[in-house]
Amino acid sequence: MKMVRFLSLLFLVFMLSFMFVSPVFAAEKVLKISMDPSDSGIDTFNPFTANGTNNIYYIVYDRLVEMGADGVIYPHLLKSWDVSDDGLTITFTLRKDVKFHDGSQLNAEVLKWFLQNMAKGKSKYMVAAVESIDIKDNLTVVLNMSRPDPNILYNFTSSFAGIPSKQAVEKYGKDYGRKYVVGTGPFEFVSWKTGAEVVLKKNPDYQWGCALSVNQGPARIDTIIIKEILENSTRFLEFKTGGVDVLENVPTLFLAKLRENPDTKIITMASNSNFHMVMNTQREFLNNVKIRKAIALSIDQKSILKAVFQGNGSPAYTYLIDRLPARNVAKKYEIRYDPKKAQEIMAQEGWKKNSAGFLTKEGKKLSLSLWSKSNSDERKIAEIIQAELSQLGIEVKMEQFDPSSIKAEFKKGIHDLVVRSYGWDNADILEWFFNSTRPGYPNVAMWHDNESDYLMQKAMAHSKTSEERIQNFKDYHEYLLSQYLWAPIINTVNNHAISKRVIMASDPKFKILMGGPVLVDMDLK
Repeated sequence: MKMVRFLSLLFLVFMLSFMFVSPVFAAEKVLKISMDPSDSGIDTFNPFTANGTNNIYYIVYDRLVEMGADGVIYPHLLKSWDVSDDGLTITFTLRKDVKFHDGSQLNAEVLKWFLQNMAKGKSKYMVAAVESIDIKDNLTVVLNMSRPDPNILYNFTSSFAGIPSKQAVEKYGKDYGRKYVVGTGPFEFVSWKTGAEVVLKKNPDYQWGCALSVNQGPARIDTIIIKEILENSTRFLEFKTGGVDVLENVPTLFLAKLRENPDTKIITMASNSNFHMVMNTQREFLNNVKIRKAIALSIDQKSILKAVFQGNGSPAYTYLIDRLPARNVAKKYEIRYDPKKAQEIMAQEGWKKNSAGFLTKEGKKLSLSLWSKSNSDERKIAEIIQAELSQLGIEVKMEQFDPSSIKAEFKKGIHDLVVRSYGWDNADILEWFFNSTRPGYPNVAMWHDNESDYLMQKAMAHSKTSEERIQNFKDYHEYLLSQYLWAPIINTVNNHAISKRVIMASDPKFKILMGGPVLVDMDLK
């Protein structure tokens, strides 16, 4: 009898203890995200060597400062910054007690190392004005500038400016960025299956959220699985069936259906995305600026906006997104649909249509390849362009590439026309794509021109004030437009679908939805 009572008491104690500690056994909170297909195809998470980044850089890494959705720059890893009156000295003071995922400390020595490595990497233009760096104390560095740079704080809000662990980069060498990724962000890198998914887990020691987050400490979600799905219909079905909780950049074909669903929340955010068609200026036919102009004038931006994006966005008539001041060029430089003018140009150049309706000259038919990624939007845009250029009289042969391989193909220089997109909210994107020292990629137009390089240098390195910088970039932009290197197509908005499982603390204050400052506030029902 005593034994029965003892066992009963033991069982009661066990049950009570289980009740009090049961949160330990609570189900893991896993958020599944379908990545925007335009973010696919990157080859590393090492910001020093990356040719391109995606939103995962905003989750694993923190930056010195962050850009809000309101366009204001907020401190993050920096406690403060001070710029001298002449703009030649900038003092950065770091927050205390910030640690990387490997336990190493963020301090002035690491910050100096980071800035020096930026100066040697793919993003060196961002710190080109930094002449030398002095360490004042354990948390303070002084940047000695060769010239004032009114854009330098903006540069540090870039995804390329996420700070990696010095200890990890030096320890893992070439494996860093693929097998090992270590930042200070709210989520830690677990694994990456190229072309499939990235798995991240919560950083339990995170205590340095920025002002763009309600929650300053560890995230409420335990694990994030970011899926790379290229086909829009597949992405939609994954969201509809609960395979993912967040659908980044909703395919416009399915937007109306999702808006009708009471269990789905649609968040619309300003986009940095510009779709355009690049022309390889080193190829036969396309080395003639007049033919490039005729091609650009044959592309109907409004019809593509309606057919591919269901009217979500605006026609692009320049190479920059609409809200940038350097986009406001003189009207004569805007590239607008004018098929009649395009036909006149080709006739003046001596091209005539044969019996099949294709342009010929001196026994040659005007035939070009048109490349795109295999994701739906770019493929659909390419199909429309093929039809529109056929009306002009150009034979267009379409080719599609996997996002992970197309950049390597660009470097071969054998492409003619390419449908592309970018996401960037600063005029310096022009330097990235048209700098003659980077032919193939990112200079897909294979553009080399002395006047262009002069205007580029003037805009990038000789602007003392914000106003002067805007004017210099406007001059550079107008010259590029006059050379018809791209055919601008669409500036988009981003519509994101959120399932009823996801709890949003508030409307996102960060510039992108799936960034660390937003994710630390998210929870799951």
